[in-house]
Amino acid sequence: MNNVQEKLEAHPTLESNPEKAMKDVFCDVDSALRKDPSIDAELSGTTAVVCLFVLEASGLVIYTANAGDSRATVGQNRVAGKAMKSHNLSEDQKPDTPEEQARIEKAGGHVSPPEEEWGGPARVWIDANMTLPGLAMARSIGDHLVKTVGVIPDPEVTKYAVQPGDEFLVMASDGVWEFIDSPEGVNLVAPFIEASATEACTRLIETAAAKWRQEEGDYRDDITAICVRLADVAADMRAAA
Repeated sequence: MNNVQEKLEAHPTLESNPEKAMKDVFCDVDSALRKDPSIDAELSGTTAVVCLFVLEASGLVIYTANAGDSRATVGQNRVAGKAMKSHNLSEDQKPDTPEEQARIEKAGGHVSPPEEEWGGPARVWIDANMTLPGLAMARSIGDHLVKTVGVIPDPEVTKYAVQPGDEFLVMASDGVWEFIDSPEGVNLVAPFIEASATEACTRLIETAAAKWRQEEGDYRDDITAICVRLADVAADMRAAA
């Protein structure tokens, strides 16, 4: 988390080519992690979704870099008495996504399909016997054991021009999205975001935790979220310009 921000701020093409900067930084952080003897990242790693706000002549633009199955989505088009819509800024990179699976299998990896009986996800393995590690994403920072079989740190980067009616951004780790889809997520946030982004974030996390208890008992995946009011970002950037 800290290294991505620091390297991104220092990248020479951050302003001229944000897409290149974000892609370089994800790979640089993964490489630095591999070289750090104090951290064992062979069987541990992280998803990463990063949003970069740029104030262009046409208005506010969001560059989103994503590796793995964290997600960023925009809550939009609030109409009294109706559900808000969501617009995803990133796409979850699951092992059985066709393009991801093809790359992994070409590199010698194996992908097991989702477990129908108990609802487990598709996973990446280093061999057909499914020995290790059973990673449930196709891209990540760390997880270096499966970097030999097609799992990569390179993010997919999108560019999105903020539109009239776009109210807020929700960024969250995969544990939030396991039992909550994007439309439900933005509608959980919507009643609270105007008064308090912190309260909106708390409600989203508490709902995700409750759903994990209902579905999985004592076990739950990582639940991390950030909620951002887009009008505040635009106002702050214009004031600083």
